[in-house]
Amino acid sequence: MSKYSFTFKKDNIFVEFMTEDKDVVEKQFQIWVADADDYARKHPKTIKADVAPKNAVPETPAQPVQPIQATPAEAVNPVEKAPSIDEAPKNDPEVLAENTEKVFDKASTLLKTINNIQNAEVEKIKPTETVNFEDVLEKTIDNPTFEPTKTRDKVFLNLVNSKNTTDKFHYLIITSYYLSEFEKKERFSLKQINAKLMQNLSEVIDHSMLQNAINQGFIELIPDLTGISEVGEYRLTRAGEEFFAKI
Repeated sequence: MSKYSFTFKKDNIFVEFMTEDKDVVEKQFQIWVADADDYARKHPKTIKADVAPKNAVPETPAQPVQPIQATPAEAVNPVEKAPSIDEAPKNDPEVLAENTEKVFDKASTLLKTINNIQNAEVEKIKPTETVNFEDVLEKTIDNPTFEPTKTRDKVFLNLVNSKNTTDKFHYLIITSYYLSEFEKKERFSLKQINAKLMQNLSEVIDHSMLQNAINQGFIELIPDLTGISEVGEYRLTRAGEEFFAKI
């Protein structure tokens, strides 16, 4: 990757800026060109005409001026000419400090401009956050006004639409079948069922309906032999698969 380096020099003071971002360099040059163009428009140069205007009166030669002899007092005590600002000694500490401050002010302004451009570019390339629908479900229960951006599962929706669903109990059995056969889950939780339903149908199954399916033998609770599971896990039974086929 190319590197771009800028060195700003004022007398014996150097300020160096380096970057690998081509866009930053391009935008900074645009800023400099715009500033130079603005300055040129506000400070036009006066161009003297080379052609003499018509009907101009010819100039008469100037008469030689006789030199004025200085009086003895003027010759002895000549008046000293005060040095102008431009003729001030370059090594004057006050002048050197003033020039140093101006250089650093300009360099600081340039670096701030470059940093603002880089920050704006970083903001543009921030990655989009993905939605975790299990977290969405918890937020929806805690805060009913929370409305996430939904990414629907077309395969799941096609499966639901292929059935003659009349109530949430059908949704429970269809979702259980989808998790078992399409997502190949050997076990699933009520939280996973509700995450799938919330994502696609904005529906939620409660524990009483799940218990009803267990009582009818369509879904069974898997015993926690390890004792470390924090949630109940279930699976669809053969009777549940047959009920799904009849929906």
